[in-house]
Amino acid sequence: MERLLHWLPRVAQPCFLVGGAVRDCLLRSLPGLERRLTIPAQTYDFDLMVPHRGISLARRLANEFGAAFYVLDPERDIGRAVFGAMGRPDWHVVDVAAYQGATLQEDLARRDFRVNAMAVELTKQPLVVLDPLGGMDDLRVGRLRATSDHALSDDPARTLRAVRLCAQFGFEIDPHTTAQIQAAAHRLCETSPERVREELMKILALPNADISLQQMDALGLLDAILPELIALKGLPQPGSTTNGFAHSVRTVHMMHRVLTDYQTQLAEVLPFRERIAQHLATLVGDGYDRRVLLVLAALLHDIGKPSTFKCYEDGTTHYFDHEKVGAQMVREILMRLHFSRQVSDWVVSIVRWHLRPLLLSHEVTVSRRALHRFFRDVGEAGVSVALLAWADHLAAYDLTWHERENKVLRTIGQLLEVYFERRDEIVAPPPLLSGDEIVRQLGISPGPLIGSLLRELQEAQAAGEVATRTQAWEWVRTRLAASSQPKDS
Repeated sequence: MERLLHWLPRVAQPCFLVGGAVRDCLLRSLPGLERRLTIPAQTYDFDLMVPHRGISLARRLANEFGAAFYVLDPERDIGRAVFGAMGRPDWHVVDVAAYQGATLQEDLARRDFRVNAMAVELTKQPLVVLDPLGGMDDLRVGRLRATSDHALSDDPARTLRAVRLCAQFGFEIDPHTTAQIQAAAHRLCETSPERVREELMKILALPNADISLQQMDALGLLDAILPELIALKGLPQPGSTTNGFAHSVRTVHMMHRVLTDYQTQLAEVLPFRERIAQHLATLVGDGYDRRVLLVLAALLHDIGKPSTFKCYEDGTTHYFDHEKVGAQMVREILMRLHFSRQVSDWVVSIVRWHLRPLLLSHEVTVSRRALHRFFRDVGEAGVSVALLAWADHLAAYDLTWHERENKVLRTIGQLLEVYFERRDEIVAPPPLLSGDEIVRQLGISPGPLIGSLLRELQEAQAAGEVATRTQAWEWVRTRLAASSQPKDS
């Protein structure tokens, strides 16, 4: 940014830094705020405003500094320059927009919140903060106020942003703005699904996402975007005094605990902490990594319960197959929010199999065959499924972190060990025979039988029953002979 500041005076028009970057700089410089607010360590997104030719300036920036250039909105004259690669220290995004109104002050008044409606002219010295709406006063007291009475109704996605800003920085929403959010909540269904999705995922990525979800519920925002969650409120949670909705929110809390504390506190998974971190940092689609998608799965993992609820005469309740029903509901929700097919498949798989590790923990001994079948069915999402099952268990029984049950944790540890250290042995043993070999050597016609034989042979390898090609041929011949025997009448 220092290089950019030195270059901008060459621009033949005033250029203003506006919005979140100004807010963040002030948060870092105003004395005393650290006692009440969370101060951002660094800013990566920068919004610039110029009287005209926003796209042209963004292109010049990209050419000057070797950045990637994009046209964001040709009608509103907004361009983007992306510096470096996402996740690296040199990564920055600079959006350049032309005024939409006649003056800068008019454009600032059209922004979302007063703390985001400040500007600094970068093309002349000394740098002075322009604050026509009193955003600096709001920063000093930790208050979040809309810029106008119609700021949120004009753009309902800003209601979600209000919750995120509270979680990120510790702001409190003033009463008048709270009323505006509640009044605009129902209009979220009219907002671009992509924008709703982006704000939701930014909230879920925050470590205090569970508190934000409770705030979203109180403001009527959850009902507008995820009504399936609200349906959980009337359902009892087995093993707990809470309801299904409270359990889902608590699972999000425990999920963040699991994702934080596995790195330092848990002997069962300490050997794998670096590989878990790398695994969860892998991007799946839409710019989302496995880590934040795991939190999304934690939020949605039980939404199949309302339609599968059964209460019996003895007072017991059951939700048979809620994971299967929930997986289909999750697919529909993610389609509604315009997630990609890759993301949808990934999250659906986690929800579909989230009970499997807990069922395995009920076994006296988890066999190699059972471990192989788990990863055969779940695939690469197995690590995420294991971690969600752990968080779900902690949340379901209102366990404190130190009351966690070792049996469940041991099973999670086994799954992680098998995935990271015994992959070729148990998860996916390299094939000893090919389908073509079996067809040629044994004179069998190609067909489903060959695929079934190969799957069963791999399972026998994982179970330790077959280790060599000679043993594999013997196993295949024995299996074929047994299958050709007439059934007892």
